[in-house]
Amino acid sequence: MPQNFNLSVIFFSITYLRRLSYCLLIFLLLFSNSVQANDLSSWNIWKQNSELSVFYRASQYDDVIEIKAQAEVNSSLAGFIYFIEDFKQAPHWLDNVESAKCISQSSSNESVFITRFKGLWPISAREIVAHSRYWQNEDLSIEIAVKDASNAIEKNQDVIRMHLLGAHWTIVPMTADRIAITYQFMVDPKGNIPLWLTRPITLNGIWTTLQNIQSQLPQSKWQRQVNDDIQEIH
Repeated sequence: MPQNFNLSVIFFSITYLRRLSYCLLIFLLLFSNSVQANDLSSWNIWKQNSELSVFYRASQYDDVIEIKAQAEVNSSLAGFIYFIEDFKQAPHWLDNVESAKCISQSSSNESVFITRFKGLWPISAREIVAHSRYWQNEDLSIEIAVKDASNAIEKNQDVIRMHLLGAHWTIVPMTADRIAITYQFMVDPKGNIPLWLTRPITLNGIWTTLQNIQSQLPQSKWQRQVNDDIQEIH
């Protein structure tokens, strides 16, 4: 009798644990889908077409929005990397930029650079100093992590130095000569500029930048260059 009782208890326990596991699994799946849906719904569409899109959302910082820009462009992976590393050409495609230059380069995929932006009334001229490092994943996508590096160079007294709160590029090869770009970033412009003023300026600026990349990158001289550290899709 006790043996039968023990077997019944064991059977009941196993059955209960299985049901509990199924319930937990279903809950986790539903929770995961809910989180993904909430993450997507938190973005506001600023502007988009069949190949370009710009989104924004509130951030944890006062008067700072987070921006996500996406584009599909004809380019190789190496062509894109060389294109954005060509600092002398930055004013031609990066909206409202006066100049950009590399301050230091610790390796072929890691550097510190400074970018100066033109003043546009009523906003004064500004600059940003950033550290950039890129790497290639097993799926051949490339990621570029960008962080603030204001301490790398003395501040220019003639301009306001912005603070980069976070930035990240993801470049995914679609075919041998076409890539999908995602750029997500947050920047504190400093200088007590109200959000109602900085938001449209920043969003319009990133949209113009995407358009410039779309028109200039495919024709860039860098499309003819290869990079031994970057594997292209075939």
